[in-house]
Amino acid sequence: EDARSVCFEFEVPQETWVLGRPRVRLRLTSASARGQVIARLCDVGPDGASTLVTRGVLNLSARRGRDQAVPWEPGTTEDVEFELNGIGYAFPPGHRIRLSVSSAYWPWVWPQPGSEAGFTLDPAGSSLELPVRTQESDPSIGFGEAEEAEPLGVVVPVTLDEPRPERLVLRDVAAGTWRLDVDPRYGGTRVYPDGLEFTEEARETYEIDERDPLSARARSTWSVRLHRPDLPWDARVETTSAITCDARDFITSNEVVCRDGDEVVFHRTWEKRIPRTAG
Repeated sequence: EDARSVCFEFEVPQETWVLGRPRVRLRLTSASARGQVIARLCDVGPDGASTLVTRGVLNLSARRGRDQAVPWEPGTTEDVEFELNGIGYAFPPGHRIRLSVSSAYWPWVWPQPGSEAGFTLDPAGSSLELPVRTQESDPSIGFGEAEEAEPLGVVVPVTLDEPRPERLVLRDVAAGTWRLDVDPRYGGTRVYPDGLEFTEEARETYEIDERDPLSARARSTWSVRLHRPDLPWDARVETTSAITCDARDFITSNEVVCRDGDEVVFHRTWEKRIPRTAG
């Protein structure tokens, strides 16, 4: 991610506590009427390893408020500002604070149509504001032992299968395509004290052709099963959802299948087009 962004770094001479929402002010020149800007705050260690701390995004058409879409006048320069997600973090001494800025961040942010949806950043007119917290403590503030309920006695059966990677990135260099295969780790079977077996499996895939923002596609499959071996009870719900797009709309398709054992008791598919009103 950092290699595909413009990065600015700041030395951390002493431990620095950040608590709240960082804010960036950026001076941008864009040749396109639409676009987006993504800012990420990272902690860079002495060995060069970069750890994501927080991030934020601004649709440039919404730079004057999310309640209105204002196209950018191509070729002009404007100052924009936005907040990053709230964070509590301590930057160790000897590390560096890195601000990374990019015009795309798939699949976290859906790409804008058109290959020209980029910008030029003027560092002299830009700034980063951090909510630094003073390192002080009040001895009158104390916390007792945490209270928690007794465990339910849920059992997770052990399997001999090797766990698949949580995130698997596949790149076809010749075709210029990328695919991110994600296992949210909701999966597996849990057995409750009353004998109920709860099984949940999920898989998410995100695909894109790096030469065509309109090729972006997201797909999610989900399965939830409730099973009681001691009773004639075996219910399962399976869903498949996908999002694609063209220059004007987002296109969603969904399928839901409900089963009682091997019998399908409910099945529905539908599709919806959602206008890209925000530019």
